Amino acid sequence: MTFFVDPVGVAAQSVAEATGTATTAGVLAGSAPAMAAVVPMGSEEVSTLLATAIQAHNAQFLAETGANVADRGMFAANVGLSGVMSVATEAVNEASLLL
Repeated sequence: MTFFVDPVGVAAQSVAEATGTATTAGVLAGSAPAMAAVVPMGSEEVSTLLATAIQAHNAQFLAETGANVADRGMFAANVGLSGVMSVATEAVNEASLLL
């Protein structure tokens, strides 16, 4: 059967994206506690405000990166599904040519 899309290449891409998703999620989970524990440099008001700003920035970064990890996971699943659908479509097309 001739494929217009290489199913092995698509499956490899899906696995690569899933691996990247897991790696990024692991790094994010490992760095989150350190990023959340910001200690003010001093006891004056400016140090407290700066530590608060850093904590807010870190929280936003963790939230955005978490959403991006979820998006990449969905992309990996969709690439895998596209490969399966491509093979199924090609099989149906091949069968219809035999009729």
